[in-house]
Amino acid sequence: MFIWNYLTLLCFGVALIDAKSIKKSQANLLEPTLDPDEKLGKIGKSPPDISNEVQRVQVPLGASPGKGNWQGKWFPHAPGQQQKAIESKMKSTTEEVPLLESTTKDGWQGKWFPQAPGEPHVVKKKPLVEKQTKSAESTTQDTWKGKWFPQDTNEPHKTKQRSCDDGKSNLAVDFDPNDIRDSLNFLCISSNRSLYQPDLSREAILTEHFLPSAYLPPAKCLNESISYSHLPATNGPYRPMPAEYGTYSYLPPQRYVRNLAEGAIVMLYHPCAFPGQVKQLQDIVGGCLYRHLVSPSLALSPERPLALLAWSRSLEMSVVDRQLAADFIQKHAKQGPLAPEELSRLIAKRQTYKEGLLVEAHLVTTADDYGLCGYLEEM
Repeated sequence: MFIWNYLTLLCFGVALIDAKSIKKSQANLLEPTLDPDEKLGKIGKSPPDISNEVQRVQVPLGASPGKGNWQGKWFPHAPGQQQKAIESKMKSTTEEVPLLESTTKDGWQGKWFPQAPGEPHVVKKKPLVEKQTKSAESTTQDTWKGKWFPQDTNEPHKTKQRSCDDGKSNLAVDFDPNDIRDSLNFLCISSNRSLYQPDLSREAILTEHFLPSAYLPPAKCLNESISYSHLPATNGPYRPMPAEYGTYSYLPPQRYVRNLAEGAIVMLYHPCAFPGQVKQLQDIVGGCLYRHLVSPSLALSPERPLALLAWSRSLEMSVVDRQLAADFIQKHAKQGPLAPEELSRLIAKRQTYKEGLLVEAHLVTTADDYGLCGYLEEM
C-alpha cells in the first residue's frame, strides 16, 4: 500500500512540472501583429467609413499618365517626349556647318605650329640648287693647310699599296747582282785550292736545330736587314717573295730560307769545291725532286765544302755519298711551316725572285713531288 501511494505522488509531481513548462513556453510566444481593421473586427467593432475623405480613381491598364500631372522634373524625359528628343538630335547632327573661309585670320600674331588656320597641310620644299652652283662648289679649294686623314678631299678614297718585295727593287740589302763587289760570294779566291779536295776519311755531319712546333718565321721587307744565328742558315726570318726553283749563280740565304719553309731542298757548295763533286751532287738533287735550289756559298768550310739543307737541318759532306744524300732528301723534303699540300696550285699564280737564275728546275714527277728519288730505287 505504501508503494502504491508513493507512485501516485510521483506521477502527480511529474504532471505538475510538465504543466508549468507548457505554460512558460506559451508565455514566450509572440502574438501575431494584426491590421487595425482586423483588430476592430476581433473586438466586434466595424472599421470606420473613409469613402467621403479619399477619392479613388481607376486608371485603365496600358494608359500613360498625364503629361501635365507631374509638376517636378522628368528623367530622362517627360512622357511622350522621347521621340521628339531623338528627332531633334538627328537634326543637330545632320546640319551642315559652313566651312571657315581661307581668308579668315585669327587675332594671334605669333607663329603657328605646324601651320596657320586655312593654310594647306603641305611642307614647303626649298628649291634645288642649280647645277652651275654645284660645279662651282666642287672646284672650291679648302683653306686647311694641314694634313688630311686618310686623304685630301679631292683625292680618291684609295690607298696606294707599296710593294714590300717585288724581287727587283732594293736588292742590294741582301745581294746586288749588278755590283761587282758582291761577286766575291761566288768566286774562288783561295790561294790553296787543295784544302777543298775530297777526303774519304771525313764523315758527313748532320745538324738539326730544334724549334717549337708552332714556330712561324717572320717575313721581313727589304727596308730591314736580316742576319742569322748559325751558318749555313736553315731557319729564321726571310723575304716575302720566294725564289724560282733551279740553279743560281748566287742566291742569298734571305731568299732560300723562304723556300726551305715550304719544304724545298737547297744544295750549297763552296766556290772552291771540286767541280766533279758539285756536278754529281747536283744531279742527285735534280733527279730526286722539283722543289730544289742550287747555289754557291762561302758559309761552308774547306773540310766539308758540300751541303744539303732542309728546314732546320743540314748535311755537310766532303765527298758525295749517293745513298746518304737520297735518305736525307726522302726524310726531310716537303717539310716546313709553310709547306703547302698542293704546291702545283701556287706555282702558276705567284711571283718569284729570279735574279741570278741560270737554269730552271724541271719536273721529276709533278710540282707536288709525290715521289722522291724514285730513280735511285731502280738502280
